[in-house]
Amino acid sequence: MSFEIYYFTGTGNSLAVARDIAEKTNGKLIPIPSVMDKESIKTDADNIGIVFPSYMAHLYGIPLIVERFIKKLENIGSKYIFAVCTCGGYECVNALPTLKNLGKLIKSMGGKLSAEYSIRLPMNTLDYSHIPFPIDQNRETMFNSCKKKIEVICRCMTDRKKSKYKIVTSLFNWLMAPMYLILRKFHLGALTKYSKEPKDTNLKYYELMPLTDKSIYADEKCNGCGICEKVCPVQNIEMIENKPVWQHHCEMCLACAEWCPKKAIHHWLRVEEKNYYHPDVKVSDMMGQK
Repeated sequence: MSFEIYYFTGTGNSLAVARDIAEKTNGKLIPIPSVMDKESIKTDADNIGIVFPSYMAHLYGIPLIVERFIKKLENIGSKYIFAVCTCGGYECVNALPTLKNLGKLIKSMGGKLSAEYSIRLPMNTLDYSHIPFPIDQNRETMFNSCKKKIEVICRCMTDRKKSKYKIVTSLFNWLMAPMYLILRKFHLGALTKYSKEPKDTNLKYYELMPLTDKSIYADEKCNGCGICEKVCPVQNIEMIENKPVWQHHCEMCLACAEWCPKKAIHHWLRVEEKNYYHPDVKVSDMMGQK
């Protein structure tokens, strides 16, 4: 029984999870950016795992590159597909709606999301101030919990078990729908602002997000090392006169800002003077995604 574990990451959280799952299932670890130049993606593996972070769950949750990846998969009707969604806030608020949307997307491509899981790890922005309820911010607690959860996930994967609690999760998503509608307008407004589009723009979420890099910049501490260009998983940065210039197809993963050795890059979503990347992931791992 063969496994292929595909992942997308900006801070290394999803890579660390995907790598552990691949090791425990003897699976092949594949960065999603490394296959995106193909017109279609075919696999002979019996089991397909997809590990990715949740971005703006109130709007959609699925990173745009992950959606494009799913739409390139071929002949997945007979595959056992499972997903692990990483997030920094409450899993029920961030991961559940994201996985629901992922299930719909996979179904539209003729497949089925047989099992879905979520893992909470440190938030890439390290900004928990917008969360109205107390939430554990201890990194070691999250890392230890993650390791234990991966063990459970891998046992379920090798037994090809399906997700439990379908009715409970469906009920929760239904109850949360009004809140997401309220937050949707707020987040669309933020994307419009940072993409520097007119307030009355007709651009949709998936059109605005790639343009938000208009509000990312490098300050005078930038020494032109080019690491931001090398770690960007979607080749959205070009070095011009030893300075990064963003190309407006951003995935909002924050890799450029978090991995900058000089902390010279300012991302509109990131708290100033704070940065985070997974301690078990190296900058060379990030460069190897492509």
